[in-house]
Parts: sequence; C-alpha cells; structure tokens
Amino acid sequence: MMDFMAIFLSSLFMCSTVFTGSVTSVSLVELSSALNQRMRLMPEVASYKTLHHLPVEDLPREKVVMDGMTQNAEVAGLASHTVLPFVHALMNAGKAIQYRCLADWLATPQDGAPVTDLADIRQQIQQTDSRMMTALSQRLMVGSFSEADMAWLVSQMTAPGLSAADKKNLIVALSRIQRAR
Repeated sequence: MMDFMAIFLSSLFMCSTVFTGSVTSVSLVELSSALNQRMRLMPEVASYKTLHHLPVEDLPREKVVMDGMTQNAEVAGLASHTVLPFVHALMNAGKAIQYRCLADWLATPQDGAPVTDLADIRQQIQQTDSRMMTALSQRLMVGSFSEADMAWLVSQMTAPGLSAADKKNLIVALSRIQRAR
C-alpha cells in the first residue's frame, strides 16, 4: 500500500509539473503575441492621426486606456497598482513607434495608403490588452518571471519600430507586475 501511495504522489507531482510548464509556455507565447500585436497596431494609429492632423499625444485618451487596463488587470486578478507602470511603458513605446513612423513618412510620404478608422484600431487594442492581462495573470499563477522568460520575451518582441530601450522599459515594468492578494 505504501508503494502505491508513493507512486500515486509521484505521478501527481509529475502531472502538476507538466501542467505548470504548459501553462507557463502557453501564457508566455500569448503574452508575446499580444505585445507584438499591440505594437504592430501603432503605425495604423499614426497613419490615422496623420491623415486627420491629430497629435500623437492624447492625454485624455491615455486616461481612458489607463482606466481600461486597470479594470482588465483587476478582472484578471492582477494588482492594478503594479500594472500601471507597465501600461505607461506600453503607451510610451506605442507613442515612440508612432513618432518614428511620422519621421519615416516625412522622408517617404505614404500617399494613398489605406487608413483604418481609429475606433476600429482602438477596439483591436482593447481586445489585445485584455488578452495581455489574462496571459500575465495565468503566467503569474505559476510564479514570477525568470531571467530566461524575460530574455525569451525580449527576443520575441519583433514589432517594427520597437527600440531596444522600449523593450527594456517594457520588460522592467513587466517584471514588477504582481497578482492581487
């Protein structure tokens, strides 16, 4: 009977280890995908703003995004106060990409390129943000980010216009996010 119990507990431990590993890898892939998708939407935002002569900086909109991300974080079981620096880093990286696009377009205008409505882009961003918070929460259920996790995430951030400094700021802020207690 003792041997059976030892085998059962060993099997249970191995299953939980496999499950934890799969949750970790799936949530990291989802997080990476959401980060890239969000950053890849920034040239579309810049294109719309250029066409409609709107500034990149939009502080009232940033407040709406912060409020929405705070709600997403709370729904996902994250401590919203630890998410806010990450959201600031996301928005700063997004604005930097928009400014880089504008600078490129001054040299090579994008005449005739199709422009997506900003409301549609914002809806995509909101959906992506929700996915991101869920993936973060799932990942943090199994523990904090390791150095290997962070290095892998940096290597997966491939959105055009995202600088090394943007990536570093995102990773530093990401590493400080915690689950709600």
